[in-house]
Amino acid sequence: MPEPLKTQTQLRTQNQDEALVRARRQQIFAAACRVLEHKSFHEATVKEIALEAGLAAGSIYVYLQSKDDILLLLAESMVAELAEMLPQIRGKSRGEPRRELLELMRAAIDLIDRYREAFCVLNQEVRYLARRPDYRAALKQIVGRYTSTIENVLERGRRMGVIVYDDLRSVVQAVHMLCSGWAMGADYLGKTDKEIYWRQIAALVEGRFFNPAARGAEI
Repeated sequence: MPEPLKTQTQLRTQNQDEALVRARRQQIFAAACRVLEHKSFHEATVKEIALEAGLAAGSIYVYLQSKDDILLLLAESMVAELAEMLPQIRGKSRGEPRRELLELMRAAIDLIDRYREAFCVLNQEVRYLARRPDYRAALKQIVGRYTSTIENVLERGRRMGVIVYDDLRSVVQAVHMLCSGWAMGADYLGKTDKEIYWRQIAALVEGRFFNPAARGAEI
């Protein structure tokens, strides 16, 4: 038999419950980022993150099944935040794939800068998470949402003849590494301003790195 249709009251209650879960998970994400500014993932405790989020220690397990779920939450939240920026990025790019790629990379660096320590933790732990059968599918979906965003720009640019490459996955990985370098190279880049870092990787992408005549061009 087909399931009975839900009433307006039931739908409203369901939407409210889903909104509460999203809000609580956002609280936990923000709290985890703050805690990870001072401690490694393995030093931090679930209780500590719960208290930082303003939740009772035990109640965090209503929204997470284990401590490792926090890693998945970090990835999910960061990718979702980048996805929210896409309409603005595309609006500024006006259909120009090269410009959109640069705007996307700039947004990614800004995002990485906001959550620099948490991003480093995620980068270090993601291979461990990927080896876990109970996390593999969810992680693949989250990562796929991120990589497909870059792939779409590159493929559109290739069709228009304005972006040239031989292997899509190699280029996606290279773009990601350029952006993530802002966090992963934090010690080496300690005296480097984020805007300077951005200008240098943009020069690499645009080809101005090997073209002294174009050094004065603005991004």
